[in-house]
Amino acid sequence: MSVGIAFAGAAWAAGGTADVPASVAEGKDFGCGAKGQKPCPMQGWMKTVMQSATTSGDGAKIASALEYVAAKPPPGMPKWVAISKDGVEKAKKGDIDGAKASCKACHDLYKAEYKAKLRDAAF
Repeated sequence: MSVGIAFAGAAWAAGGTADVPASVAEGKDFGCGAKGQKPCPMQGWMKTVMQSATTSGDGAKIASALEYVAAKPPPGMPKWVAISKDGVEKAKKGDIDGAKASCKACHDLYKAEYKAKLRDAAF
């Protein structure tokens, strides 16, 4: 699956600040996620639950983790649920690579923006 979108995180990653939230442009310290800090809520969950599920190759575990993700769409990320549910269906059918591809699609689309705006939000 190929997904392409331009968003504020791209400007930020390129060193610009156009359309980037003031807190990010000013270098907000989220208090989590950086080297030497505790993991941010979603980051910690991804490292323990999702990484364990995908590493195991167990379709049921991956589907369960992706169902959890689908139930927690952040505001302003309209494709989050559809991408997650696509991964759920693939995992349930035993298409582990397809399920992992849905993870990548979501990361490609939303990871930078999520980190820039919501990294300290409860998950």
